[in-house]
Amino acid sequence: MLGSPGLPRLLSEPASLRPSGRLDLTACLVVCGLLLLQQAWAWQAAGRWPLSGDSSLYAFQALHWWGEPDPLFLAHWLDKPPVYIWLQSLALHLGRNTLLAAKSVNLAATVLTGLVLVLWCVRLRGWPSAALVAGVWSLNPLVLAWAPSGLTDPLMVLWGMAALWLAWEGRWFGAGLLLALALFTRQAGLAYLAMLPVVVHVRAQPDTPVDWKPLLFGFSAVAVPIQLWDLARWHAAPSFWTLGFDHYAPLGIVPPQDWWPRLAEWLPLIRELTGHWSGAVAMAALLIWGMFEHRSDGERRQRRLGFWLLAAACGWLAIHVMLSFSIWLRYLLPLAPLLCVVLPCLLPRMVRLVSLRGLLLLLASSVVLFSEALYIPRAQLQYLPTGPRTKELAGLPEAVQRLQAAAPPRSVLLEREFSWHYLYLLYGDTALNRHWFADADHLVDLLHELPSETLVFWVRARRDEPEAGRLLTKLAQGGVHATVCLEIEEIILQELSTNPGRRCALFGPR
Repeated sequence: MLGSPGLPRLLSEPASLRPSGRLDLTACLVVCGLLLLQQAWAWQAAGRWPLSGDSSLYAFQALHWWGEPDPLFLAHWLDKPPVYIWLQSLALHLGRNTLLAAKSVNLAATVLTGLVLVLWCVRLRGWPSAALVAGVWSLNPLVLAWAPSGLTDPLMVLWGMAALWLAWEGRWFGAGLLLALALFTRQAGLAYLAMLPVVVHVRAQPDTPVDWKPLLFGFSAVAVPIQLWDLARWHAAPSFWTLGFDHYAPLGIVPPQDWWPRLAEWLPLIRELTGHWSGAVAMAALLIWGMFEHRSDGERRQRRLGFWLLAAACGWLAIHVMLSFSIWLRYLLPLAPLLCVVLPCLLPRMVRLVSLRGLLLLLASSVVLFSEALYIPRAQLQYLPTGPRTKELAGLPEAVQRLQAAAPPRSVLLEREFSWHYLYLLYGDTALNRHWFADADHLVDLLHELPSETLVFWVRARRDEPEAGRLLTKLAQGGVHATVCLEIEEIILQELSTNPGRRCALFGPR
């Protein structure tokens, strides 16, 4: 019986956000603890690895907002809308250009997305369901992998999910405003533009008609200024829409005969949404159960919302299969919060824990949470949260900073794989001359052209040692000798010279 005292009120539907009763208060405390645990892990992970190549480029662009001749990026070739870069520029300014400051935007976006999901689920089903959602979100290895990144995805997910929630709550101006912020954080925010009318349609009731004017006004408040800004740049740089399209392959429809092979490549990545195949099976069982569960008339709106959001998640995958998107785990991040909302919408409203149905629900939910928690270390060690092999760049900021402090003016820093990293790490520094080289012959010619007293340094990663070894062998054949100056974690700093007797004395005797 739904109203029987003593039954655990799982997945209930409260009248307000305020916890009422011991069960709600316990669930509220669990939610707070899970979100704090997620933030503690994310902040700890944020300081371990440097920014990836793409993230370094965004951070370099963000630094132009303060004190530069072109603070509005009118001459910069941005391939992303500017919202993320503008927010990151503020974070870098306030945080004095530290690594944590560069990543703080996404760290904040992750916990705020969790709060949005919790508040939405409390409205839909109650605090106990919100505790389940907080667990799925806070322990999700994919979310934890991207939280300490410098990429645009976590912020886009925050704006998009917040826009859907405000639309469900009938706060039209805010929904339109946040929808535009999602779209102008990353072009993939177009997906939320397609999802919001569906949420509005499911929510609509005869006595509460949809007021489209505030929604459009809110959207225009962000969209119009940014589009005018983009128009002002066309005389010097292409639109970010054009560059974004070009950098996504460019996008095109994949031949139908390739859809199944691409789907087979995407499916293993979908499993990573829950960390392990057991969690994926348990999640699928919960969703299928919810789809066929009998529901009362008063819960039809929540059920329809769950169906539509699940369809949107499937549509997101279908689009990435049929269009020429690269098969990257990063593109699946928006599915994580969608599934968090789908779960409470489809799962049964109340169950008896002593019943078979209640035990099965508890078991499946526990498997999902355990699967996620078990694979959190993998999110840090094996996923690609901030670009390929980012963990193998540990020590790069320290090596560049020590070289920057000790090298004489006009010293040469060779660049090959770290061009974007140097843009960020050496921003505004003209003491070191950066020279790119293509191969050993190019480098030999460059060294012979430089004055004999010029110090030349090469910073490389251990991951590139096989290729670097072949290059050093060719350099030795051309009369160029390399001496190791520093070794910091995964980074090696060497001095190159045509003088065979020269030894690196920049940091004292080795």
